[in-house]
Amino acid sequence: MARLLLSFYFVLLTSVLHAQDSTLNILSDVKSKLEMIVPAAKSKFKNTANLLLNDPDIYNELWGNVYNVVRDSNKLVFKNLKIKFKTFQGSDSNKTSLGFSYNWDYDINRKKNTDYERSGFSAKLIASGNIAFKQNLNPMNFQQANIVLGRYGFFGGTVNMLDRETVKKLNQLKQKLALIEDKHELAISPLWNEVTRIMGIKNHYYYDFSLTGGWEGSQDFSKSQITYGTQIRFSAKSYTDNNALSQFNILDYPFALIRFLTGTDATIKPYGATLPVITTAIEIVKPTHDTARKRLLGNENQFVRFRFEAGFRTLLAEVGNVPIHFNAAYRFYKELNGVSEIKTAKLDKFSYFTCSITGDETYFFSYSYGNLPFDRSANAVYEIGFKTNF
Repeated sequence: MARLLLSFYFVLLTSVLHAQDSTLNILSDVKSKLEMIVPAAKSKFKNTANLLLNDPDIYNELWGNVYNVVRDSNKLVFKNLKIKFKTFQGSDSNKTSLGFSYNWDYDINRKKNTDYERSGFSAKLIASGNIAFKQNLNPMNFQQANIVLGRYGFFGGTVNMLDRETVKKLNQLKQKLALIEDKHELAISPLWNEVTRIMGIKNHYYYDFSLTGGWEGSQDFSKSQITYGTQIRFSAKSYTDNNALSQFNILDYPFALIRFLTGTDATIKPYGATLPVITTAIEIVKPTHDTARKRLLGNENQFVRFRFEAGFRTLLAEVGNVPIHFNAAYRFYKELNGVSEIKTAKLDKFSYFTCSITGDETYFFSYSYGNLPFDRSANAVYEIGFKTNF
């Protein structure tokens, strides 16, 4: 799996080299802009290079150019690659570092998944991590690459057979909706609940049971471990406001109040379609480079670990027809039957929480707290930057 991640970096670097000519043109434009502002910025930046290294927007533009070359060369294996250029700042330091996070989720059997099926076989390659250009200032020094093989399925979410009378009612509702000219009023119209009821759309439940194998490590690969095990993922959605499952979405109540106060929603109502996605796993972990464990135990023997993850995303407000979303994720790792030396050193469990506010899928602000495997202390981290999804 380490080789997989190295190959990932190699292809990305190769793409950068192929994009050299186009990139030089962008740099030339950037240089022209900098020549006008650098004199006034000398008090903050020593030279033009430092200015470049502290502007995530410039790197966001460069990455867009690199990806265009990748796309034109038909290397669409990275079509789902998400890059976020950002600056890291820990709560215990006034130093910052430019860097980026990446997330790549590739469906191996993606052609098969285009067909409608209520269950099937899934195979994915997943990689994610954080890279700081100044490695010693990376507060989230953790990367992982995994292959996931398993069975997925869902039930519910069905639609009633549309007989002539039902089609007639739906057409009448569509005509009423068509008369609403205001987009905001149209979005919050209670007629949508009636459409859902008539069509018979039921609560939707999704699950997958998978075998996983992967690699975890630090940015410079000085710390690493191999993992393999099983995981179960589950999610549920409802599509009507008065549904019991929607009312059960307690995480969304604060945001329902914000949507009401900002005029985004006419009433205080939690969204049933934003219920969190839950993942649990039991894994065997084999350290390959972990000096802390080796120093404490005298060995790098494998151990069993429990992993829990939860993901949540909802609408925060709509400002000027631009949707603002709140995103949150939580991870928890617990070594099962850990020895006393590991527990005393607080290396038997790790927890990590992150949340962000994103606007129009381009900019973001995020806050994170906790520690991931290989971290020896919890950190609070603030990030601000730009992201590009492909």
